[in-house]
Amino acid sequence: MGQCRGAKKYAIELIEGTLVEHYAKLWSYGEEIRISTPGSIVKIDVNSMPYGELICAVGRDANNHIFPIAWAVVCVEDKENWKWFLENLKDDLNLDNGFSITLMSDQYKASKASTEPLYNVAMKEIQVLNPAAYEYLMETNPKSWSIAFFQEGRMCDAVENGLSKSFNSFIMDGRKKPIITMLEEIRLYVMERLYNLKMKGSSWPDYKPCPSITLLPNQLKRAQRHWQVLPSGLNQFETRNLAESYVVNLENKTCSCRVWQLNGSGCVHSVATISYLNRDVTTYVDPMFYGSLYKNTYKYQIHGMNGSNMWPPTDFIPPLPPLKRRITGRPKVKRRKYASEKLPRHTVSKARKIILCSMCRQAGHNKVTCPKVERQQVQRARV
Repeated sequence: MGQCRGAKKYAIELIEGTLVEHYAKLWSYGEEIRISTPGSIVKIDVNSMPYGELICAVGRDANNHIFPIAWAVVCVEDKENWKWFLENLKDDLNLDNGFSITLMSDQYKASKASTEPLYNVAMKEIQVLNPAAYEYLMETNPKSWSIAFFQEGRMCDAVENGLSKSFNSFIMDGRKKPIITMLEEIRLYVMERLYNLKMKGSSWPDYKPCPSITLLPNQLKRAQRHWQVLPSGLNQFETRNLAESYVVNLENKTCSCRVWQLNGSGCVHSVATISYLNRDVTTYVDPMFYGSLYKNTYKYQIHGMNGSNMWPPTDFIPPLPPLKRRITGRPKVKRRKYASEKLPRHTVSKARKIILCSMCRQAGHNKVTCPKVERQQVQRARV
């Protein structure tokens, strides 16, 4: 195996170059990006040369597709490097103090409660089932992970990092390659993706929701039959389902469950109310998801770049690759899961289950003690 790894490493270096050659070209690579795509931000710190920890920021467009925003390679994934990355992202996107940022986490059930009373009920259930989990959740501010405390009007009720997982799955192979090859594969992937999605939405109407968003309120129509709609005033209604009741205001596009204000596409109560009036539910979707905003998102593009033989020279000292950190075991390429995602192994007990013999299909024994097999063995011995 050692010789095989050595041969593979030698072949890769012949094709893609050595690490020393890759790091020596970083300054020229950064200059070529600035020249080919004006407005791009490229920062290189030679005092802490990275070995391959990739961190990224991924957004969401008006059609609910992933939109890669920025990525960086750091020496180690820790709070200090994440702080540096987010501070640069805040400056590049003019986010001021991060007022318009929505944080996401993986708290699932409790975080899906859209109102504070529902959040309190879910937390009490968690406290009864697992007091340790309750104490762990209460140590952090719920405003950072529960949509019950999210600000309305952001048009995003996501509480999981599925966007980052999707982006990571596309660049899985490129992450294993030398730094410039990896960065180039990410750039080419994003460049092609931006072009394809731009062409895909070029024919969409400007003042109608994008196709993926149109499906969301239509899917809620299946559950609207469980809700009774009662008018209470001009554009004001009450929806009821047994002991549950919510107030819907079509003029303000609000529902007392807060889901409509959070996602912008509607909730089952708003859909039931709009259908009660025989109106089109897609006309009440927030303009944030219109085709015009989608096209505005993809009006920018990543331009093509010349090969390394055309990169501009620089007067900076070529950096050297960092010392390789020796880590026990095989290198991990899959995403590290949180403790809450590591579910216990599920096994099915065979107690009181009737086991049938695989030879004669009778109960009470198996193929080792099957009398049919024993008779056949006796007959062979006699022969």
